[in-house]
Amino acid sequence: MAIDELVQVFLEESEDEIRELEAGLIKLEEDQDDEGIINRVFRAAHTIKGSAGLVGFDDVSNFTHNIENILDRIRNKDLRITKKLITNLLTAVDLLKRLITSSSEGEVIDSVEIENVTMVLKRFTGSAKQAEDAQQTNSKKEIHEEERVYSITLRFKPDILSTGQDPVMLIRELADNGEIVETVASTDAIPDFYNINPTTCYTWWEVKLKTGRPLSDIQNIFLFVVDENDVVIEDISSQFKEGVDLRLAEMPIGEILVERGIVKPSDLEDVLKEHKTTGEVLVEKGKAPREIVEKMALAQSQSRKIAKSATIRVDTDKLDKLVNLVGEMVISVARMSQLASEVEDAAMSRPLQGASASLERISRELQEQVMRVRMVPVEGTFNRFRRIVRDLSFELGKKIEIRMSGTDTELDKNVIEQIGDPLKHMIRNSIDHGIESPEERKKLGKSPEGTIWLKAFQREGNIFIEISDDGKGINKNKVLEKAIEKGMAEPGRSYSDKEIFEMLFAPGLSTADKVSELSGRGVGMDVVRKNIEDLHGSVEIFSEQGKGSTFRIKLPLTLAIIDGMMVRVGTEVLTIPLSVIDKSVRPSRAEIKTVEGRGELVDIRGDYIPLVRIYELFNIPSDKTDPTDALVVVLQSTDSRFGVLVDDVLGQTQAVIKSIDKNFKKLEGTSGATILGNGRVSLILDVHGIERMAFS
Repeated sequence: MAIDELVQVFLEESEDEIRELEAGLIKLEEDQDDEGIINRVFRAAHTIKGSAGLVGFDDVSNFTHNIENILDRIRNKDLRITKKLITNLLTAVDLLKRLITSSSEGEVIDSVEIENVTMVLKRFTGSAKQAEDAQQTNSKKEIHEEERVYSITLRFKPDILSTGQDPVMLIRELADNGEIVETVASTDAIPDFYNINPTTCYTWWEVKLKTGRPLSDIQNIFLFVVDENDVVIEDISSQFKEGVDLRLAEMPIGEILVERGIVKPSDLEDVLKEHKTTGEVLVEKGKAPREIVEKMALAQSQSRKIAKSATIRVDTDKLDKLVNLVGEMVISVARMSQLASEVEDAAMSRPLQGASASLERISRELQEQVMRVRMVPVEGTFNRFRRIVRDLSFELGKKIEIRMSGTDTELDKNVIEQIGDPLKHMIRNSIDHGIESPEERKKLGKSPEGTIWLKAFQREGNIFIEISDDGKGINKNKVLEKAIEKGMAEPGRSYSDKEIFEMLFAPGLSTADKVSELSGRGVGMDVVRKNIEDLHGSVEIFSEQGKGSTFRIKLPLTLAIIDGMMVRVGTEVLTIPLSVIDKSVRPSRAEIKTVEGRGELVDIRGDYIPLVRIYELFNIPSDKTDPTDALVVVLQSTDSRFGVLVDDVLGQTQAVIKSIDKNFKKLEGTSGATILGNGRVSLILDVHGIERMAFS
């Protein structure tokens, strides 16, 4: 693996570790006694430090070491968790993010800023005032244990470097905890230059350390590698006297030279030819068959080489290419099914259709499995908002708790990446507009601490995400006044709650009393809706004044392949996502109504819904302009239903969504295109776009 590939792996892994570090610190502020969280954040910092050293980001490694020292003191209960401590640690994490980015891009951060943050961190570890403390607290000096000597044997798995751990960094940590008396590195396994893999560890070490630190401190250095590697710590203090290794008196010179790495064991064997390996001696003396000894030696070697791993990291570009290939296969299967249905010879048609059905089933299963690989839990996205809630509530002088449920709900990775900003905006709205100050809440008989809930759940083939708060709710009268003032609503007209809440998504509408960094500019909710609709989703608002508000987002599981219904309009075949179709009907003459100012309506069991003529909307020539001679497909939008007039319904299909923006212009009312089994291109209708075109 090339160095630049290692850096890329580090950047990807450090992003996950920093997210874990940041979320863990915020949780620690809420629950200071949770040892599981303490260990997780310590492990995250430790991993970043080791991985940074591995790729040569020494500034990152050294800075993270300061964070790790504080977390170690917290873990050992030497440091009490306070809001100030967490705030300073989060500030350090922010700087750590910038350090990682600047190191990868070759930029430089002002050293004064790094020194200032480092000095603040060192105050919590006590090292910043070491000289002063030494003079003022002589009577309270730390009493070291009696110095001991430990022999530490480090045999690591060959792939330890690619896991983010660096043996040299671990040895440096040993040096920080005492005096290294002796280090022996075995280099016998290093191959010739042309066969070296830079990410393989070929060396093992034996280190002798003299220290006054307790054994537990030395063991903690290897806390995250001891389970997967061979780390042996042995107290050999009795073998040393006045710094001299007493074992040397009884050891042959050859063994001493081998132990010190001066000569290789093979060299010693050449000199002392009478010395044989244990296996060879046993074979020569007839104590064991040669084939059994060789078989056991091979089994031992293979056993040591096996490295178990539950997961692998795959580049998202590879996944995207795999999804594209599956999409192409779905199109080819549809083409094969089309051809099989056109074969007139019954003797050939039946087996062809059977093979086609079998292939279609396999392709659907393959598609589902590939889609699952792209699915990731929403927990990572949700946890990022803990920091936002903490910082903004502190800035606004509010007390707010964030609660989460359904964090294991999975969503397509591409959707996850694009939903972050809309969620962030709605959470900021809840903090700024929704939740009252502690004083206001007390007057209203509420708890001084407000609550924001983030919920995720799956229903009817879609993912729902809800952002709720227990604040003051939305003042409908105020929204309506602002809408009338902006010319977005008619004075004197009666509006339903849903219609009033819909006005909040209009561009330029804001109910904030004053402009601030967070709100009042009238920019935001319209962009939120557009971003969500770009993901083929929808958003709606529920609110009760004095009790709180809920924003509910509905999203598809994936953006790559959908189940659709093919409809014909004139000579064109269009595809409508099944998820938005309610029903299809052929209305009678009496069920078609024309209302002045509202256009055509269709009476469906007493429910009058607007009628949209697709051929007019897209300027498609059609012979079926009479609704009684055509079909009306009823579509469910965010908060309303309407019918679209089509010539005929052709049947269901799996639609592989292809973007047409790159090769053509953006067509309003469509969300892309798909290729049918006969090779024709079919536009995929966008229910929200059609609604805007028809009723705006």
